[in-house]
Amino acid sequence: MASQVFDLRRLRRSFLGVSGLYLLGIPLMLLANIVLARTLSVAEFGAFGFAISLATVLAIPVSGGLPMLLTREVATYSQKTDWPAYRGLIVAAHRWVAAISAVIALGLLTWWLTAGGVPTGPLLIGFLLVPFLGLNGIRAGILKGLGRPMLAEAPTQILQPALMILGYLGLAWLGLSSAIHAMWWYLCVVIVVFGLASVMLWQVQPSQVHGAMSDLGDLPRWRRSILPFVLMSAATVLSTQIAVLLLGFSGQEEAVAQMRVAERGAQMVALPLTFINSILGPYFVQAMTAQEAGALRRITLQSARLTLAASLPVALILVLFGRSLIGWTFGAPYDALSYLPMATLIAAQVLSVALGNGGMLLAMGGHERQTLYSLVLSLAVNAMLCLLLIGTYGAMGAAIGAAAGIVTAKLYVYVVVRRLFGFSSGVA
Repeated sequence: MASQVFDLRRLRRSFLGVSGLYLLGIPLMLLANIVLARTLSVAEFGAFGFAISLATVLAIPVSGGLPMLLTREVATYSQKTDWPAYRGLIVAAHRWVAAISAVIALGLLTWWLTAGGVPTGPLLIGFLLVPFLGLNGIRAGILKGLGRPMLAEAPTQILQPALMILGYLGLAWLGLSSAIHAMWWYLCVVIVVFGLASVMLWQVQPSQVHGAMSDLGDLPRWRRSILPFVLMSAATVLSTQIAVLLLGFSGQEEAVAQMRVAERGAQMVALPLTFINSILGPYFVQAMTAQEAGALRRITLQSARLTLAASLPVALILVLFGRSLIGWTFGAPYDALSYLPMATLIAAQVLSVALGNGGMLLAMGGHERQTLYSLVLSLAVNAMLCLLLIGTYGAMGAAIGAAAGIVTAKLYVYVVVRRLFGFSSGVA
C-alpha cells in the first residue's frame, strides 16, 4: 500500500492528466469570456462579473469549505473502508447545503419584506446559483477524496465552458446579448453540470457505499471542522473577489471589467497550482496517516517544483506579449487598461507558486486554523490597500491590493510549515 501511495511517478502522471484537462478547459473558458466581452458593452460585462462575484461569495459555506472537508474525510474513510461513516458524511453534506440555501431564501424574503422588493436582474440569478454551486462542490470534493481528480474537474473545466460558449454565441445570433440573459444561461449550464457530475459519482463510488447504513457518529467532529474550512474558504474567496466587489459597489463597472480581464491572465499562471492542489489532498492524508515524514517531504518538494516549472513559461509569455494578446482576444480598450494590473498579479502568482502548496499541507494535516490565519491576514492587507487605492487608481489599485494579499498569505504559510513540519513547502 505504501509503495502505491508514495509513488512520485504516479503523482507526476496524475499531475499531467489533470494539467491536460485544464489545458483543454483554459482556452474554452477564455473563449467564453472573450465572447461575452465582445458581445456585451463594457458596463454590461462588468455587471455580469459583479453578479458572478456576488454568487461566489454567497456560496462560500457550500462551494468552498465543504469540498475541502469532504476531500479529507472521504480519503480517510476510504483508506479505512469505513463505509457507514462515509455515507453519513455525504448525507450530512447535503443537509448542510439545504440549510444554507434556506438561509439565503430567508434573506431574500426579509429583503422583500423590508425593502419592498427583491434583487432583480443578474443579482437575483446570482442568489439562485448558490444551491447548485454547493451541490457541485459536494461532488467535486467526494471525487477528489476518492482519488479521481480528473472526474472531479472535467464537468466544470470542459462541459461548462463549452456550453457557455454555445449559449453566448446563440444569444448574440438572436440579438439577445445582455447581462441578464447571460446569467440565465450560466444558471442553466451549472444545473446541467450538476446532473453529469451526479451520474459520474454514482458510477465510480465504491459499491459498498450504496448498501451501507448512514453512520452520523462523527457529526459533532464534522461540525467542529466545517467552521475553519468555511472561514478558510471565505477568506480565500473574499481575497480573490474583494477588489471586484469594492469596485462594483463604488460604481466603477468599467474598472470591474478591466480587473476581470487582468485576473483571467494572471489565473493562467496560477493554474498549475490549482492542478496540483486538486491531486495532493489524498497523498498528504495517506502519508500523514502512515507517519511517513520522508515521503511527505518528497511529495511537497516535487509538487512545488512541478508547479513552478509549469507556471514560469506561461508567466514569461504573458509579461512579454500580454498587451498584444489582450488586444487580440478581448480587444480595445482592455489592451491599454488591463495589461499593467495583469502584470502585477502575475508577479505575485509566480512568487506564490514558488512558495509551494503549504496551505493544502496544513489543511490536510489538521492545522487548518493556521491556514485560516494566513488567509485572514491576506484579506486584511488586500482590503486595506484596495480601499486606499481604487478610488484614485481604479483597476491598478485593485491589482496592487490583490497582489499584496497573495504574497502575504504565502509567506505566512511558508514560515508555519517550516516550524511545524521541519521542511520547506517551496521549491528549495
